[in-house]
Amino acid sequence: MRIAIFTDNFRLDMGGGTKVVYDTARGLKDLGHEVLIVTGRSVDNSLKREFKVFSLPSFRYPFYDKAEFVLPSLDLIKEIERFNPDIIHYHEPFTAGMVGVLVGRYIKRPVVGTVHVDPMHISYHSLRLDNGKIAKLLVGFMAKQSDAMVFVSSYQLKTYRPFLSENVFLKVIYPGIPGYFFSSGEASFGKRVITVTRLAPEKNLEFGLRVISEVQRVVDFEYLVVGEGPERGKLEKLAKELNVRVKFLGKVQREKLVELYSSSSIFFLPSKYETFGLVFAEAMACGLPVVCLNSGSAPEVVGEAGFVCSENVISVAESLKLLLSDRELWKRKSVLARERAEKFRVANSVKEHLELYKELLS
Repeated sequence: MRIAIFTDNFRLDMGGGTKVVYDTARGLKDLGHEVLIVTGRSVDNSLKREFKVFSLPSFRYPFYDKAEFVLPSLDLIKEIERFNPDIIHYHEPFTAGMVGVLVGRYIKRPVVGTVHVDPMHISYHSLRLDNGKIAKLLVGFMAKQSDAMVFVSSYQLKTYRPFLSENVFLKVIYPGIPGYFFSSGEASFGKRVITVTRLAPEKNLEFGLRVISEVQRVVDFEYLVVGEGPERGKLEKLAKELNVRVKFLGKVQREKLVELYSSSSIFFLPSKYETFGLVFAEAMACGLPVVCLNSGSAPEVVGEAGFVCSENVISVAESLKLLLSDRELWKRKSVLARERAEKFRVANSVKEHLELYKELLS
């Protein structure tokens, strides 16, 4: 099968959505399918060597660091006709998605769209006043133009559902994580809490630091924050004010996260707007119980593999204290974490995508 994947951004330094695109494309290619990536100009050289990539003209989006939007090009039609795809699959309903829909209609091939972003996430990085409505309307419009629309969690589908037509083919396919997260060593009890995320307002890390401050008053443990973003300076300042013992490690290559997860005890992320949260699955695959909020997709992804809490400093702090002090409880949750992560293997996600493609082609 030949699949043309349209995405505005295809770089390893981007967020979870771009990682899902890469993992899916890699999984399809490993199974012998041909993949063409249609994206913007800023593509890592390593990805150009790994995939067939066609770069469109693109421009930088001013409200989100390093993000780009693509522009159409007549040369694309020639490339698409040469590649002759069976399926057009776009990721996110932005300009690459719109170009993908137009191309799909021109060559009369099925068009699949995948939505990764939460509508409130777009609000944080655009108008900040629309309460996510613009994103919902955009997804609703793009769904009408597509033969199928994929959402990365049931929570996300529920969020957009009122804006989707009844006759649109909708499907939930969980993203997958690479196998190397499952081959890690044993996680460590009572030693370290780790957060891996973009340091941005929607991740709710100011609340997280207040929780850690509360726990460190009575329990001695190391706290690591992995990731970069516009909030780093503000968070470092708050950590000093709260006397939080924390190391900000900045961006870490994804493959090297395995070592950090495996030498930690608990994964903590108080984000309220995750549409899936790859880092939850990555940490669980390495045996880490998770402490998160009862918001977004976190309850759906984490399940019983940790504690899902209300947004209350004392409540969340108590969950962390329990996992840091009760070895038997921690062991049970660690086993549950590994077991639950199995459903999020990238092979499962690729298999479901192929089943969807075949259904549309039939």
